Amino acid sequence: MSIKQSILIAGSTLLREKGVSALTQPQIAQAAGIKQSHLTYYFPKRANLLLAIAEFTLHGLMDRIAAQLQANPREKTLADGLARLLIDGLPPRVLLGLIVASDSDPDIRKPLRKLIRHVRLSIRHLLEQAGIAADDEAALLFHATIIGLAVMHQARLNRESAAEVRSGLDRLIHTLTPHPAPRRRP
Repeated sequence: MSIKQSILIAGSTLLREKGVSALTQPQIAQAAGIKQSHLTYYFPKRANLLLAIAEFTLHGLMDRIAAQLQANPREKTLADGLARLLIDGLPPRVLLGLIVASDSDPDIRKPLRKLIRHVRLSIRHLLEQAGIAADDEAALLFHATIIGLAVMHQARLNRESAAEVRSGLDRLIHTLTPHPAPRRRP
């Protein structure tokens, strides 16, 4: 495993276990088992580090859901996989951390836009795999809704908010799933 990969794995683990506030250079270097100078060699600015961890984490999450859908391509598989991820809080923490970081480092906005485009494209592919409407508008609606559900859950972190994530995903998927038109009687 390369040093860069060790850094990304350590950062992703810290993010999952302790949140965005744990993504400091000293903590990541310690978790990766490297000197901080190695970390700053690969990621000279904190924004570079946050963005790389976000990309690594989100790509891993999307790949996991895609693999689940490949094994069982149904709307329920997509809803269950996303509910687990949103309830764990990874995607909103990543995006909110990057948005906050971009306030003090505007250079992060361009790669953040690229990351959002990539996530949106990944969402579109997941929708296609699940047999759900997968045009640009559906992907935008799906993306915005899951981020909203995740952020509202993170604000409350209780059973009720977790249940809302699940029911919101079920409703969203039902809304986007094509349904046959009712037959007319002659």
